[in-house]
Amino acid sequence: MTTILQTPRILVREFLPDEEELLVDLYRDEQVTLHLSNRTEEETREKFKGTIENYKNGTGLGRWGVFNPEDGDFIGVCILMQNETDHIQIETGYVFRAKYWGRGLATELVKSLIYYGFNDKGLKEICACTNPENLASQNVLLKAGLKRDGNVFWHKQELPFFRILAQNVIIY
Repeated sequence: MTTILQTPRILVREFLPDEEELLVDLYRDEQVTLHLSNRTEEETREKFKGTIENYKNGTGLGRWGVFNPEDGDFIGVCILMQNETDHIQIETGYVFRAKYWGRGLATELVKSLIYYGFNDKGLKEICACTNPENLASQNVLLKAGLKRDGNVFWHKQELPFFRILAQNVIIY
């Protein structure tokens, strides 16, 4: 298992093969998936298998678990990877269990993923999109430094599009 990044409140790491149910249970919660594209349980399981397989490519980009570093509790999932629709774009995103909403963790996570992407992986741009009704996630992206840049047709729908360029970020 590889740790991608850690802050005092979040640990981002590769999923272990026996943690599939964490992702499946996350996507069973209707409150959590309210603003997400519909995905069947089988599609989630296939996504998890692909995630585990993707770790072997060694790019340092992918889909990872987000955990509480103090007690190991599962917070959610995040990505920093090629967009499935536009393979040139590197997309970031996250899905958290509802009990972790409203604590500033999502902003902390996105800022950390941006730092990791630019500083450790040498990315030049990171993008994100949200459901048009998901104002909370749009605010997270703005607080993390991304700027709104129109709409994009990703994930089978037109969505608000955000981006941040490495040249516009001071990395310490």
